[in-house]
Amino acid sequence: MRAHPLAAAAMAAVLALQPPSSTEPPPSSAPGSSSPAPTSTTSEPPPASSTSATPPPASSVSVPPTSTEPSTPAPPPPAPAPVAGGGREWTLTASRLDLGGLNFAGVVDALLNGQVVKVLKFTASDMKIRDLVQSAEVSPGVKLVTAARPGSTSTVSSGRIELYTIQLKGNLDLLGIKIPVDYTAAHPPPLTVPFATFTEVTVRNTDLKGGTLTIPGARISVVADQAPVERR
Repeated sequence: MRAHPLAAAAMAAVLALQPPSSTEPPPSSAPGSSSPAPTSTTSEPPPASSTSATPPPASSVSVPPTSTEPSTPAPPPPAPAPVAGGGREWTLTASRLDLGGLNFAGVVDALLNGQVVKVLKFTASDMKIRDLVQSAEVSPGVKLVTAARPGSTSTVSSGRIELYTIQLKGNLDLLGIKIPVDYTAAHPPPLTVPFATFTEVTVRNTDLKGGTLTIPGARISVVADQAPVERR
């Protein structure tokens, strides 16, 4: 039996308007599909507030800066000024005193009878002392006196000389002009000269360093209570 052409056409139109069957697989799951697979949500990193027990790597741990800066260590205290030796005052008198290579090094500290006092420091290359007499108290009321032969010139030479002086009093001889001077730590010399000559001079010292002292015809006496005991 042959179907009528109009009936066949009507049947094809009805079939085209019907929805697809529910058992038909979705286009994306069809075999041979080239569409990429969806990304799994489990590969995303945990949020910042995650309480994961795995500690972060050591390089990512930052130590917060301290709120206070480290204190700067205090500078060391300044070294104390050196104190010249000595310890006993001795007095030099002379009719003439020549100082060569002279330099006034300033006011310094020196030890005298267990106490620190201010003295004048002189350096020289040589000293010439005419009619030298020097004395020092070795005990209360007792002095040791050293005197050169009258009219002779004692010398201090052979090396750098350091003289620590409490007082230098006498006449400063400048080209035959005598100028009275009285130098102390409170009234030091106003300037430095390379050489100087003093006459009728008295020098109170605490120490003499360097050089070699030569005293022609030296006489040593111990003076106690105005009764001298001479030693040769």
